[in-house]
Amino acid sequence: MDLKEQIIKYTPYNEQEEKDREILLEWLSSGAEVFKRENKTAHFTASAWVVNKERTKVLMIYHNIYDSWAWMGGHADGEKDLLAVAEREAREESGITDIRPVSEDIASLEIVTVSGHEKRGEYVSAHLHLNVTYIFEADEKQDISIKPDENSGVMWIETDDIKNKSTEKWFVERICSKLIDKMKTM
Repeated sequence: MDLKEQIIKYTPYNEQEEKDREILLEWLSSGAEVFKRENKTAHFTASAWVVNKERTKVLMIYHNIYDSWAWMGGHADGEKDLLAVAEREAREESGITDIRPVSEDIASLEIVTVSGHEKRGEYVSAHLHLNVTYIFEADEKQDISIKPDENSGVMWIETDDIKNKSTEKWFVERICSKLIDKMKTM
């Protein structure tokens, strides 16, 4: 099933997802190249919400651009299998090697605003990430490591503690809370 079909099939969790889902589908139907970051207005990204077996902790990174603890993820860069993108990004950004999807179904939809910033010495204009999130499981005893060009910390965070670690209010209120609810039922 292609991404458009997956998003059509997906049942929005809340009003934010209902509204963002409409826009994601508009972008997919627009004819624009939305799977490459060369689309400087909006492009698809995939995120990984990585939980431990007990579903009490989430593996998070201290994201250098957002200057906050956040999930892992990245650009599709032409790849249309966003589950594979999310898994690749989780491995690259945390150093974990043993990871598996809890489900191959989409866990969350969101449009993330990205402020203008410097990356690898070049200015990147403000734009939108058309984001799809998947939930993965990993053993918290695995070795983890930072990816210095993207993050300056990697750690397992108790779900109750995420709101104290992340400085992004929108992320905590709109994303973390729904993913924590969803992971408890998986």
